[in-house]
This record gives sequence, structure tokens and C-alpha cells, in this order.
Amino acid sequence: MKYIIFNWKSYLNLSETLKLTKLVNKLPNSNKFKFIYSPNGLFTSLIKSHFPKSNVATQNIDIFGVGANTGSIDISLLKDLKIKFSLLGHSEVRSNFLESDKLVGTKLKQCMDHQITPIVCIGETLSIYKSKKTKSFLNKQISTIFSNKNNYQEVILAYEPIWSIGTGLTPQMSEIDEICSYLTKILKKYSFKKINILYGGSVNLDNIKEILNLPSVDGVLVGSASTKSSFINFFK
Repeated sequence: MKYIIFNWKSYLNLSETLKLTKLVNKLPNSNKFKFIYSPNGLFTSLIKSHFPKSNVATQNIDIFGVGANTGSIDISLLKDLKIKFSLLGHSEVRSNFLESDKLVGTKLKQCMDHQITPIVCIGETLSIYKSKKTKSFLNKQISTIFSNKNNYQEVILAYEPIWSIGTGLTPQMSEIDEICSYLTKILKKYSFKKINILYGGSVNLDNIKEILNLPSVDGVLVGSASTKSSFINFFK
């Protein structure tokens, strides 16, 4: 089964979000794809209440709990809403809110403690890619985020090269396959009940089929392209 995750970021208003949500929930159930979508945080509880059986992911979580924490949302509330997934460490969150790999690791532990499946995003800059240091950079990210002292439940890891997100540029298919194979190899030293490795970064209708056919890729994390009904209808 391939994971198809739609990250709608902050592109859509409420009516647009509801329209796309209806499209996703009309997609046929099958053993081929598992659909997860991540709407603007303001709409998450409303969407989940209207579509209780849908796989909704938050776009981030807090590290602060109940109490005098103005502006924070306690992670236990996600469990109350039966939200089972959350993005962690997306490059835009890292950039906009100065999140480090260490903080992503803390949030990963929180997800495990609250039975939330994390979708952990990692990826390199263009300069690292051009200097051919992608593998060593990703290895360092993973060693900071994950601990071999922990027994992880289900984890989704999304490889999203920063230089590819929203640019229309993607690595060669052979490069994507090689990096995802490498990630599978280095993750073997950690304990997972289940681990899936996805690709993200300028995924669109022109390359989605080829990416999903790569043997080392367990699915895709899709940004702006997933806000178009034509992309969602591809999976009908």
C-alpha cells in the first residue's frame, strides 16, 4: 500500500477546504492507497467532526501542554478529536519557526506517547545537494531526531529536498530511489513497529506515477499540487 498525503498548507479558505475534503472522501477504498490530508489548523476540528472516519493530519504540534500556555494546543486534544497523524519538521515550519532537529525529536516522542503517527520531514538544501553531501546530511538529521533507546510504533518518514519544494525541480528518479533505499538502510538500527518512507518535493501529475513506481518509495507527500481537484481525481 502506498501512502498519499495531501499537505494543503495555508492555501485554502474554509469553503475550498470543504470542497477538496469531499473529493478525498469520495476516493475509492482499496489496498493500493492510503489517503491522508492535512488542512489548515483552524479547520481541523471542523473537518474531523464532519468526516469522522477520514485520515486527517495536523501540520504541526506543540511541545507545551495544558496550563498557562497562551497560543498552544495540548497534544492530548488531538487524541480527543481522534486525529491520528501529524506532520513534524516540515522545512517551512523549520524556517518560519526556527525548529531544530532536536525539537523535532522531542515532538516525535510526544507523538509516540499520545498514539499519534508522526510524518517526519527531512531534506537537504541546494548547496548540500550540489556538494554531494546529501547522504551524510540526512544521516545526521536522523541520528538527531531518532534514538536507538526508543521503541517506535508506526512512523512515516518523508524525504523532501528543500531545494525541490515548490520550485518545480525534482531529483532524478534514480536519485530519489537511491536516497530512499539509503534511508531504509540507515533506519535499520532503530526499532520500529512500522516504518514507511515517502518522497515529497514538487510532486505533480507529470511525475506522480513514475515516483510511485519506484521500488524504495512507499508513497508521496504532496503540497500545492494537491490543492487542485484534478490531482485528487487522479486517484479515482
